[in-house]
Amino acid sequence: MVREWDAEQFHARVLELEEQGYVARRDSYRITAEMNPETGWISHVHSIELAKPEAK
Repeated sequence: MVREWDAEQFHARVLELEEQGYVARRDSYRITAEMNPETGWISHVHSIELAKPEAK
C-alpha cells in the first residue's frame, strides 16, 4: 500500500515499486480528503495497493 500527501511523491513511489516488479491494483486507487497531522490542513491523500506477482 502506498499512501502519500504529495502527488509527485506518490507517483514516484508507485513507479519505483513497479520497477521492482510490483503490480499496481488500479481498481484500488483512491484520492481522499483527510486532515494532514503535520499541518492540520485538510488535504488529499493518494493511495493504491500493489502486489508482488506470485512465482510460478
